[in-house]
Amino acid sequence: MRAVVALAAVLAALGVFGASPAAPADSGLTNPKHFFWGSTTPPSPDALTNDIIYHGGSAGPGAIGVEIKPAVYLIYWGPEWATGFSVTDVNGRTFSSKTLQNYLNSFFANVGGSPWAGVQTQYCRNVPAGTTSCAGIPGAQFVTNPKHQLKGTWTDPTPVPDDIVTLGLAQNLVDDPIAMEAMRASAHFNYDPDATYIVMTPPRTIGTGQPVYCGYHTQTTSIDGLGNPYRIQYSFIPYLNKDWIIGSCGANSVNATSNSFGNGVFDGYSIVVGHEYSEAVTDPDNFFSVQDGWNDDQTSENADKCAWYHTQNITLAGRQYAIQPTWSNEAFDAGQDGCAVSR
Repeated sequence: MRAVVALAAVLAALGVFGASPAAPADSGLTNPKHFFWGSTTPPSPDALTNDIIYHGGSAGPGAIGVEIKPAVYLIYWGPEWATGFSVTDVNGRTFSSKTLQNYLNSFFANVGGSPWAGVQTQYCRNVPAGTTSCAGIPGAQFVTNPKHQLKGTWTDPTPVPDDIVTLGLAQNLVDDPIAMEAMRASAHFNYDPDATYIVMTPPRTIGTGQPVYCGYHTQTTSIDGLGNPYRIQYSFIPYLNKDWIIGSCGANSVNATSNSFGNGVFDGYSIVVGHEYSEAVTDPDNFFSVQDGWNDDQTSENADKCAWYHTQNITLAGRQYAIQPTWSNEAFDAGQDGCAVSR
């Protein structure tokens, strides 16, 4: 999502001063993130009228530009995931957290090799900054679309801070609890520079002034003395139920009636995790707010440009999942809708 450059400005705009300690103004240790705002904040119409551009893939040590061989690890953080909890849809029907985990695990187990994930394979690295098409460029290293991209799931029963949503908004790199959980996950599994570690938290009370985002992706800083031994891509998905920011994170937005698999009640989860996954693949690096992968002149990434636009079901291994399109320079340059669901 769009990088938030000034920590103080973000906190002031969202009214979260006092909810958690902000970084000192002169510390320089902010952790800008790429936020996915709710459906009440759609992208600008201008987002649908320009290409995304490659920005060089050179933002700091360990920059990768794009994920060449995408992989995903799912982290269910908090004791509630281990003991189980209930989720209620817009019609009052109740589902278990185990059903939600199965829905997400199945989505990522089957998204690799799909036409939807194939849209991102037109993007690459090892090409000049300013490139809008990798076609025909010698040495271009393209994003691939392998099957079996889900490499592991982990239910981590350690406690989650009560104010995790606010703390996850903007913090010192050394203090960000989501970054630390992602680091623990990379130790639990294996370190993979092409992987995205997706951290999901259980239900938490939504307090006055808490931010109105559905998720974000970012990247830890590496060997620069800020507390992280290496850089990894990670994403934070807070609990997304029908009441979260007045339901604007997609619950039952594609499927009005839920079924036993979770279509409907978990529409928002597949939309949001799909959004963050596709952006982490094509624009993974985030080094002190510098985005060096694929994004447009307004720093909108491939999923930003199509956020909450033509959301729909796709079929993976015989099951349906709600998703949004992602941006295709190839389609847009051919005179088609740039928001594509297949390639």
